[in-house]
Amino acid sequence: MAERDLLVRKIERGVVVDHILHGEALSVLKILRPDPSAKVVVALNVESTKLGKKDIIKVEGKYVTSKEVDFISLVAPNATVNVIEDWEVKEKRRVKLPNTIEGVFKCPNLSCPTNAEFEPERTKFKVLDASSIKSLKLQCTYCGAYLYSGSIRDSLTAGTVGGLVSREKIEKTFLDVLLKKGALKIASSPQEAFILKSGRPSTYFINMGSLTDGESLAKMKWAFASFISLLRDEEKLEDFDFIFGSAYKGINLATLACEGLSELYGINKRYLYDRKEEKAYGDTSADKVIVGADHFKQGQRILLIDDVITTGGTKIESLEKLELLGTHKVVGLVLVVDRQEKMGDVNKVDKRSAVDYIQEDFGVKVFSILGLKTIFDLVKSGLSEEVRQSWIDYYDKYGAVKIH
Repeated sequence: MAERDLLVRKIERGVVVDHILHGEALSVLKILRPDPSAKVVVALNVESTKLGKKDIIKVEGKYVTSKEVDFISLVAPNATVNVIEDWEVKEKRRVKLPNTIEGVFKCPNLSCPTNAEFEPERTKFKVLDASSIKSLKLQCTYCGAYLYSGSIRDSLTAGTVGGLVSREKIEKTFLDVLLKKGALKIASSPQEAFILKSGRPSTYFINMGSLTDGESLAKMKWAFASFISLLRDEEKLEDFDFIFGSAYKGINLATLACEGLSELYGINKRYLYDRKEEKAYGDTSADKVIVGADHFKQGQRILLIDDVITTGGTKIESLEKLELLGTHKVVGLVLVVDRQEKMGDVNKVDKRSAVDYIQEDFGVKVFSILGLKTIFDLVKSGLSEEVRQSWIDYYDKYGAVKIH
């Protein structure tokens, strides 16, 4: 008990997986896939009143999703997952084997409809004979083929199953795309800083319009869909009916997100976007200003998506345009990058950031794949001392966060 308490208490934020059958800790760790830089503690053969011997895992900074809990149940059915925040156990979950598992495992029967070359069915397996880990098996609902415990374990620990993503992986994937494709531009010196609409001289600039090739689009689709799915798994984002992207760059992002959610996670949503000019021909009643409005029903829920937020002006315009739909609820705003700086211009510095303004005055939750602080921490080692200091000075003056 003392060892367990020590593991739980010595963590500010993260997860502690307790009551793992002894010898299974490494399998659970492979399912969690913590970031390589995360602090991890693995305790083997700890005394246990119920199990005799057990294993325990602590991962700092990790949030475990409901899908990961389902996966853990397949190799550690007695485990409990403690979610830690501010040094306290915020939530305790006892894992439970699900009745079915969808879109995760590949059917071993090559003739199964789920293995078709074009437009395959989404896999769905029934969980059978869960009396013990060794007897556990899954049955494909389409062809009846079985997956046995050994194959289940191998797939989970080898990382060949779908649905295992982490915030860290999403952040690094998107940052890699921004850097590789030149969408994140960093000034070579403070004298060559980019002048923003606000008039502020910034040592970096993000142009999502640079991401026009197939490789970039594929990675953006994966990142958007995975980020939104993760927010839903974490119960931070309500379910929604539409994704709205503002013209012009937001249209592409909304399209990619809808396609990715359907293709990767079996979540089918529609998208909306606004026109820069009202439609004056054909059927103007349904989508005079907002394309896709003919599918909208009163009271439905909308998720906004956009690239970068600085002052929040474009996002506020989008919220105002959506009023044309009638009764609706905006469940959140998903961004690629939050510059994390205070509103205003080169001389005026407001007290609040654009994110604070939107969340506090409009009641809309904002979720960013990348924040400036994360970007800076990941790239600062490659910056010259002059540029790095200029970046720090900028955020000392305009930032909603401090960097160093």
